[in-house]
Amino acid sequence: MIVTRSRLHAVRYKLAVDQYLKEHSAPCKALVAFSGTVRDGGKDYTEANMNGFPETQTAHAFGRDEYRFLVVANKFQTGFDQPLLHTMYVDKKLGGVHAVQTLSRLNRIHPGKDETMVLDFTNDASEIQKAFQPYYETTILSEGTDPNLLYDRQTQLADFHVYTDDEVTQVAAIYYDPKGTQDKLHAAVEPIVERYKETSAEEQAEFRSQLNDYIRLYAFLSQVVTFTDPDLEKLYVFARVLIRKLPVDREQLPLEIQQNVNMDSYRLQRTHNGSLALERGTTPLTPMASQPTQQIIPDAQEPLSQILQALNERFGTDFTEDDKVFIRQLEEHLESHTGLEASIRVNPPENARLTFEHVVHDQVQEMIDANFKFYKQITDDEDFSAHFIGWLFERYYKKKTEGDGVSQ
Repeated sequence: MIVTRSRLHAVRYKLAVDQYLKEHSAPCKALVAFSGTVRDGGKDYTEANMNGFPETQTAHAFGRDEYRFLVVANKFQTGFDQPLLHTMYVDKKLGGVHAVQTLSRLNRIHPGKDETMVLDFTNDASEIQKAFQPYYETTILSEGTDPNLLYDRQTQLADFHVYTDDEVTQVAAIYYDPKGTQDKLHAAVEPIVERYKETSAEEQAEFRSQLNDYIRLYAFLSQVVTFTDPDLEKLYVFARVLIRKLPVDREQLPLEIQQNVNMDSYRLQRTHNGSLALERGTTPLTPMASQPTQQIIPDAQEPLSQILQALNERFGTDFTEDDKVFIRQLEEHLESHTGLEASIRVNPPENARLTFEHVVHDQVQEMIDANFKFYKQITDDEDFSAHFIGWLFERYYKKKTEGDGVSQ
């Protein structure tokens, strides 16, 4: 399996693998799996027209002897059960549960399969280890690995009557739709959130607890057990979306804030007490005089507003002022990246740009939940990605080499 970072990458990988196999007269073929349509070089590519049969047959076809390679982009990384799968080539930033689910596709046993191999071109071994570590530490392991536990949690959640089966299906459909957006997901779960608010504080706490248990339990069991019930996967997707929207009355700061903000470094300290005395001046003031009329210049747009407007005009996107938050956060992450500034200072611009682009893609992958729309645009549209990253690079490079801050 070749795990790519976008649908466009999947298309080009498939074409490259096909060409290589043809040139070497190899007795095997490659398949590709991605959603929707990708336009590249004036041609439209779909999973069906590249494989030569409907996409519903891709998983079954991969089990046939002649197919030895499967190129994927956000498909078959969860819930795909193929015991013959032995080697994985990773060209995509993976983190958290996504890393666990993706790499664990290799876990299925098969006669004669004594080992597996992962060739990772993108991720650090320490980051992968960090992703897997929670699943060896949480109490969920001590509760057993009976798959029926998932059905128990499913029933318990349904008994709260906070959501319906149709709403679960709707959210899952939006999540897997190539045209799905965060706005659509939020709109779909908003009625559920309102129902949740109408329940008692005790019921809210219990519902959140059950929802979290289901998410953790599915993330673990899906690595060791093959599930054929699509409703379990739908509920998992639904739960991950909903849990982020549920309001919580907290007596303390959320854990993620405690981990990322050093509250101990903030303190109140009195630096002065009393009135401030002013010395009487002796320099005479120049009286006001009439000034020549000046032309009124309209306020210039902020740089981030300018780039959003330029992106919308050039690529037909619909980014708004709210999307500036994502760009600011991305630039803050780049600013705090320890190795990026060193690369900028010791390498010529063309080499520094390559490093910069790699870091940006890594950071965007980690910020997928912050702005799903921006993430999809960067990963699915190569021209957009090149233009946007080029603009980011110019801002960053100028700041680091000239010492000029850029107005936000």
